[in-house]
Amino acid sequence: MPTNEEKFLAKLRQPVHISFIAKYLLKVDEESAIEVINKYIEQGLVEESKNGKGYYGLTNRKNG
Repeated sequence: MPTNEEKFLAKLRQPVHISFIAKYLLKVDEESAIEVINKYIEQGLVEESKNGKGYYGLTNRKNG
């Protein structure tokens, strides 16, 4: 069964705007959502889209 983290990351297969991430996925304010996103960026799992500021999605890096 997927963890909450896995479910969250699965939603980011396509770039999603930070306001949507905050309001609907994490249910927190945008500032808190950015803190969460930054942790995933540091881990190399998430990146800001090159096509739109404020949009975040999974990196193209393949594990394994």
